[in-house]
Amino acid sequence: MADINGIDNKISLHTEPVSSRVHRRDPAFAQRLQAAVSDVNDRQHTADDAVQAVIKGEMGIHEGMLALGRASTSLKLLAQVRNKAMTAYNEIMRMQV
Repeated sequence: MADINGIDNKISLHTEPVSSRVHRRDPAFAQRLQAAVSDVNDRQHTADDAVQAVIKGEMGIHEGMLALGRASTSLKLLAQVRNKAMTAYNEIMRMQV
């Protein structure tokens, strides 16, 4: 059987080189994620400092507990965002092309 002229037998869904796809990537998501992790880290350090201040008597127990609550809530939120992102990634990986 003869080939049809003008049609290449090599068909691929990935015709764009990886290097050009990397340059097109929007860094906004990575920057937002990095800022969120940095914010959670700052809140954890603030909570640690608040615990030390409560122990030394420089801060009231209520303010210390508020700092601990903020740190805990921000860490739980970040963990949930991570879980949702991993679930979405796993769903994409299970898709059939």
